[in-house]
Amino acid sequence: IPLVLLCILLCIMQHLFKGVAEFFTPVLTSSHFLEKGVLTPEEFVLAADQLVHTCPTWQWESGDPTKRKSFLPPDKQFLITRRVPCLRRVRALEYRGTDEADLVEAGDGDEEGWVATHSAPELDGTEDVPDIAPERTTSASTVE
Repeated sequence: IPLVLLCILLCIMQHLFKGVAEFFTPVLTSSHFLEKGVLTPEEFVLAADQLVHTCPTWQWESGDPTKRKSFLPPDKQFLITRRVPCLRRVRALEYRGTDEADLVEAGDGDEEGWVATHSAPELDGTEDVPDIAPERTTSASTVE
């Protein structure tokens, strides 16, 4: 059996399993957060509203109307985060061709040593990093 057919079969089985599990798993109506660590839909919406209010990179999306869940508000089907700032510059994450050659000598002068796998390139620190302004979109069909 070709690998593509196995992947398709696996996806179909996962989709069927998820549908059966959702059918037999009831939507919570009373809070069990302290006992089991699970949220009701109302608690989830309240917690996510707080997250969206506190962190401007997070926002609600309505998503595809055919996939909406009835227990969530139509305009609050899932959360998405965009434009998340990274403290490390992309240039610092780029692969250098000399990385394999960075050998750290052993203490007793042996020819064997350790390979320095996480050596960072030298940056002069003069880069100006612009602030990231929150971007609010009203269209649920655009994903960056």
